[in-house]
Amino acid sequence: MSAITPMIALGGVSYANQWYNGGSPTDVKPLVFAGIGALLLAGFAAIPGNEKTATLLGWTAFIGMFISPVQNPSPAQNLLKITGGK
Repeated sequence: MSAITPMIALGGVSYANQWYNGGSPTDVKPLVFAGIGALLLAGFAAIPGNEKTATLLGWTAFIGMFISPVQNPSPAQNLLKITGGK
């Protein structure tokens, strides 16, 4: 698995969450920052032996962004609201 996969997922979820929270669909900052993160992780993964570590860092960032209230409300809170959970 590539190290940029979690960063693509992070950018997509972050962009959708921002848009769902009332942001403008033309505000692509989450996608730009995820792209920068993907480039950095790809550079780190290019060092021999670091691809698994870079991928783990990417998934850790994705899970952290998903559950932490960096965007208020967080994607996990919005998902619970959409599905009718508490």
